[in-house]
Amino acid sequence: MATDALDPGPNGDYPHMPRNADGTLDTVRMPIHTTQQRTPDGRTVLINLEPMLPDGRKVSEVVPTKAG
Repeated sequence: MATDALDPGPNGDYPHMPRNADGTLDTVRMPIHTTQQRTPDGRTVLINLEPMLPDGRKVSEVVPTKAG
């Protein structure tokens, strides 16, 4: 079976998350920002791209991100 980035490892960590060489979350491969998108009726809405883990926490709460 394939492993998913959101599958926890045996220690409760998330070893399959995309990471940079320094161990921080690779936000290019797993975006965690908010973006704007236009709806079919022309309204602009905010879309949060950050995934939630099965326990309800945000990815950035589990894997550190680069400051800045």
